Amino acid sequence: MDADGSGDRGRAPQGADAARHPLVDRFALFSTPVFVIEVPGTEALNRELAARLLAESQSSPGIQRSNVGGWHSVPDLGQRSEPCFRGFFGMLVDQLQQVFQAVAAGEGVRPQVAYRYGVQSWAMVMREGDYTITHDHATSHWSTAYYVDAGDADSEAHPDSGLLAFIDPRRATADIPGIDLFPSTFTVRPRTGALVVFPGPLQHYVHPYRGQRPRICISSNLRMEPAPPG
Repeated sequence: MDADGSGDRGRAPQGADAARHPLVDRFALFSTPVFVIEVPGTEALNRELAARLLAESQSSPGIQRSNVGGWHSVPDLGQRSEPCFRGFFGMLVDQLQQVFQAVAAGEGVRPQVAYRYGVQSWAMVMREGDYTITHDHATSHWSTAYYVDAGDADSEAHPDSGLLAFIDPRRATADIPGIDLFPSTFTVRPRTGALVVFPGPLQHYVHPYRGQRPRICISSNLRMEPAPPG
């Protein structure tokens, strides 16, 4: 008999039965949403963005941030007036609004105000051996990575090439021998036309790129602010 005098009633179920046992409440606490979205109809946009950004990477020295090698543009893409950039940011905000609504609905909460988005955005052009070190965008509500051209690395010969890796934001957990129950990283393989959306404070890095064609990515930080009345 158990300490509460209830026989087997209070005993935790084992195996798969635990997931559906009526006496078990399972809570997925402090979840970290990461979305990978295949954006349709972006082929022409990608070609124009790629041409402009590759040309700029040849004529501008760029800046140094988390990148080791590669070219990092000035973070002013959100202020540019060219139609390709206007089209890109229209798509980006539309996708982010859908993500925000999905997350809010999943949490059972409803926004109390309308929002506008403040955007800071830059491009990264990576060539053979380029990568980024671990970093975050802690002052942003959301961060995104959009792959204008994911490059041509051989994923069989170089399975880690250019992977976007996210780090578990919790404090270090103790490993359980024989099973990777609580992995410390989660990786996303870049695909041309894919948009990755994640919380800005989530730490991440990029594995060294191992292709010959330049890998082109537009990264953005977004803050949500209450829209003015009217």
